[in-house]
Amino acid sequence: MIVFNYLLFPLFLIYRGIVVFRNWLYEKRIFKSSSFDFPVISLGNLSMGGTGKTPHTEYIIRLLQDENLITTLSRGYGRRTREFMIAEKGDTALMIGDEPLQYFHKFPKINVTVEKKRVLGILYILHFLPKTEVVLLDDAFQHRALRAGLNVLITDYTKPYFKDAMPPFGELREPISGAQRAHVIIVSKCPDALSPDEKAYFLNRINLPNIPIFFSRMRYGLPYMGKSNQVLTDSLNEYEIVLITGIANPQPIYTYLTERQISYTPLKFNDHHKFTARDCVTITEKFGTFTTSKKMVLTTEKDYARMMHIEALTALPVYCLPIEVEFLEKKEQFDELIKTYVRTNKRNSLVSTNEDEFSA
Repeated sequence: MIVFNYLLFPLFLIYRGIVVFRNWLYEKRIFKSSSFDFPVISLGNLSMGGTGKTPHTEYIIRLLQDENLITTLSRGYGRRTREFMIAEKGDTALMIGDEPLQYFHKFPKINVTVEKKRVLGILYILHFLPKTEVVLLDDAFQHRALRAGLNVLITDYTKPYFKDAMPPFGELREPISGAQRAHVIIVSKCPDALSPDEKAYFLNRINLPNIPIFFSRMRYGLPYMGKSNQVLTDSLNEYEIVLITGIANPQPIYTYLTERQISYTPLKFNDHHKFTARDCVTITEKFGTFTTSKKMVLTTEKDYARMMHIEALTALPVYCLPIEVEFLEKKEQFDELIKTYVRTNKRNSLVSTNEDEFSA
């Protein structure tokens, strides 16, 4: 629920005014916005995080990777480097960011790149990875300097953008009218059983009849050892668990474990938290309080990407709980929408555009 404080209202007006004016400059083409004549798919949201962009990005990777050479392009949030980078063996989250590192380890068929300026990043891809057939942008909905051919907007079922507000009253990056730029909208993290009335409610509140809307849920897979990828064959109920989360909204994981009567001790960190030696001591001490021989550290794949450079931490039995997307209905329609867009706009290879684009 949004609680308004009238003393903060001037700050709200200032922030909103800046964002609206910036968008207006792009709409009127006063600010330059570049597009490309090959498949560029962008996934993003209106809120500041936690809608499930990463598992949806992975869904599209799985959908396309067997027939297309994909290159992902991310900002590389939290990395200490600044230049354009192509992920390579030995890279860490501090070098390329946690989500790109996760893609790199999970999908050996694709290229993974990072660059803050997305237009510049695509131009680098044109030059260094010319066999790329599809560029997949992670979290670029507000990157107006680039006009993606297909904009996929994701909103959380538990906190949809139409119930949110811009700072300081909420977590929206821009007004809800920004949803009109989407070509596809996905309501993510839905309950397993979504009633027709609930679906109708979302469709009515979103109220964009020309944009296809899909509903998805998160499905947790079998835990696997972070260092070896060995899948856990025992039940989680047999273990004492230290649950480590450094994501925007860990509540779905808490709910998943609680509903299955799995005992766990949570250690919650901020979103994109950079794990340190001190964190390692805290986790190790908590792990050491368990007296049973069957004990583990359980975390998300994204968090593990930021842990794996700390040798003392990965010396513990750290398991990852993978997350995948499952559409509640119309999966085939969504798949065909993505494939048709790629097939219609596909070229044999990327070719370089005018060099003055490098200033974008």
